[in-house]
Amino acid sequence: MQNVQPYSFGRPANHPAVAIGGMEKLGDRLARRLRTLLEPYSGCRPAVSARPLDDTMFMMWDACVPSLVSLSLYRFHPIKGMVALRVDADLVTQLVDRFYGGGNARGGVGDRREFTPTETRLATRLADNIISALVDCWAEIAPIEAVLVARETNVSQANVMAAEAEVIVQSFEVDLGDRETRLIEIVYPKDGLAGLEVAGAGSRGTIEQRPPADPVWQAALDSRIEDVCFPARTVLARPNLKIAELVSLKAGDVIPIHIARHLPLLIGDRVFAHGSIGEQDGCAAFMIEKLA
Repeated sequence: MQNVQPYSFGRPANHPAVAIGGMEKLGDRLARRLRTLLEPYSGCRPAVSARPLDDTMFMMWDACVPSLVSLSLYRFHPIKGMVALRVDADLVTQLVDRFYGGGNARGGVGDRREFTPTETRLATRLADNIISALVDCWAEIAPIEAVLVARETNVSQANVMAAEAEVIVQSFEVDLGDRETRLIEIVYPKDGLAGLEVAGAGSRGTIEQRPPADPVWQAALDSRIEDVCFPARTVLARPNLKIAELVSLKAGDVIPIHIARHLPLLIGDRVFAHGSIGEQDGCAAFMIEKLA
């Protein structure tokens, strides 16, 4: 074991870049799924294109979000933290108008601060369909389970994550044929992607496969670990003394103690077992009666 490399215990097993690389490659596939989802509502073949992933801070993304937006918050197990789905309010309004034959009479969101009941229903249905498609696409990277946490129409009123948190934003531009760009965005916590168990390389090599462990190195490591020593101790008694009694102690004083029937066997600071004190071969001994 000559080529020893330092390792920080507690560090995530995977770097976020592993999952982020897979997300980049799945962007075009998800864009095609979004195009299929929007077509029945838009009455046309919408153009949906994936933007490059944006590695930024949550407060930078938050500052660019309009005051009225369809925001759905999810837990993507096993990704740690909150995942947010943003759908522009103007996109929701246009889809409602086209689906029900409004003919774009309202033109846009304007200064409105809330959705109509019809827009709310469509935004909810659209968000559920987008998340379902997203989960299917993520299957190539890692299996995830989406759990809805809340829906909001204003980011400032939503408890998403800390302003300084690093996020990965996956954006899709939607053109309904009027040369106006609306956005659909998924915001991931960057730290939550670290440690995600990604799938091995498939037929198209989406994710690089980890090399197998060296059996010689593994056997040597197992042998070394078996020789690691831990201090074992027990505590016979813990008498309580008042400060006045403590300061008045002198040589020859006797402190009465009570030895319990069952004593703990401590490995480090953790109780490993319980047992009793006895004698074996003329030496004091500890007999384990129950493992903790």
